[in-house]
Amino acid sequence: MRSPSSSLLVSLCLLVGLAACQPSGYPPAQPRDLDALEPPVRRLVEERSAAVVAAPGDARAHADLGAAFWANGLFLPAAESFAQAGALEPGEPLWPYYESRALRNLGRAEGSLAPLERALEIDGGAAPAHLLFGWIQLDEGEVVGARSSFERARGLAPDRPEPLIGLATLALEEGRPEEARDLARAALERQEASRHARWVFGSALVALGDESRGRAEMDAGAGSTSKHMETSFSARIASSRVNRSDTLADARSHADNGRHARALEMLDALELDYPADAHVHSTRGSVLGTLGRDEEAARSYTTALQIDDRHWRAWRDLALLRLRLGNDVEARDAARRAIAISDEAVDAHAVLAITLRREGDLTGAIRSARRAIELSPQQAIHHAELGNIYAAAGQFTPAVESYRRAIDLAPGAAQLQLSLGDALIQLGRLDEARAAMERARELDPMLPGLTILAGKLAEASEAEGDYQ
Repeated sequence: MRSPSSSLLVSLCLLVGLAACQPSGYPPAQPRDLDALEPPVRRLVEERSAAVVAAPGDARAHADLGAAFWANGLFLPAAESFAQAGALEPGEPLWPYYESRALRNLGRAEGSLAPLERALEIDGGAAPAHLLFGWIQLDEGEVVGARSSFERARGLAPDRPEPLIGLATLALEEGRPEEARDLARAALERQEASRHARWVFGSALVALGDESRGRAEMDAGAGSTSKHMETSFSARIASSRVNRSDTLADARSHADNGRHARALEMLDALELDYPADAHVHSTRGSVLGTLGRDEEAARSYTTALQIDDRHWRAWRDLALLRLRLGNDVEARDAARRAIAISDEAVDAHAVLAITLRREGDLTGAIRSARRAIELSPQQAIHHAELGNIYAAAGQFTPAVESYRRAIDLAPGAAQLQLSLGDALIQLGRLDEARAAMERARELDPMLPGLTILAGKLAEASEAEGDYQ
């Protein structure tokens, strides 16, 4: 049974005097079906519900329960928990702020305004609340109000990117892409990792006619959903994310940032809760492979594929592992299995291109490399492999073109300069080859292959009577 509306109670208290109706406490908010929750989510909710039962008048206990709901996508009981916390601690602006955001996540835009306005009444200098109000106003078409709210947030938090992103979005909607570009660039200067800022920046570039670069920036920022600023309660919410998908994402983030022990700790815990989840085993294999624990990685991939033989990521990662270990046949076969399930498995196409080139199937290799480029045109490695295939086929003009494209994307890669120089020698373009060799030496004086390329260049020059 749900408790009476805490938001209504707060409003009445404000009218008659807070002391006159200060609530003594509330029972914990409950999800619709506790038993249907994922095991780690259920354990966390039960733990924090017990804390509320032990101290029903403790606003922080209700807020902590709200954090558990919020972090795991349960926004209805989250809104109720924050409303209860706000009723118990009416001078704390964070609780109505998070109640407002939870209601918006439920699609209750109108209902979200009252708690947000209350948060601003309690603390008019809270930049996150002004920012949220700006997004609400922009969604409602109140452009003047949105600009005012974003500017207010910007003045209160001049070092944060989020108010600038709001202003950039507003500029885009009003047809001012140059202003939007500059604001988004300023946001990226404040936080280079902001995917939302990168997406808005790319959108502005597209609007200005820079389609290629703009699309690349938008791709880099794709999937960003956060429009909000951190608060003093953000860390508590972040630490409450225990559902499978978020824990997997956190584990991958730890691995990507070199925190492999922490990633494996999280994945081991997930395996206990989800022993039949192919994605958990596959992700664990990926982390183990990064650490060079190849046999364990292979076992994790095998387990994943025994659970779900259509898990293309496991096939793709197994292909990459087999390629690295020099088992081209198994790498090729695993790559083909991945592609058969998902033709957008770009790394599987890349593995297939390499293995087919080594087998001598250059036509198939070119087809696979081109598909990898089609799927991921900004990856230098795919253009370089296409150059390798053309060179193996004796087609040195397109090989040079592919190597140059790879160098445009990765100008600091010395090995690409060597590959380019080798192809240029085959075309008799010795001055260009010499320039490529010198550039490779500048980038990496100890690069293996420099001596070999210098020898080839000397032989070619001597053959033309042009030896220096």
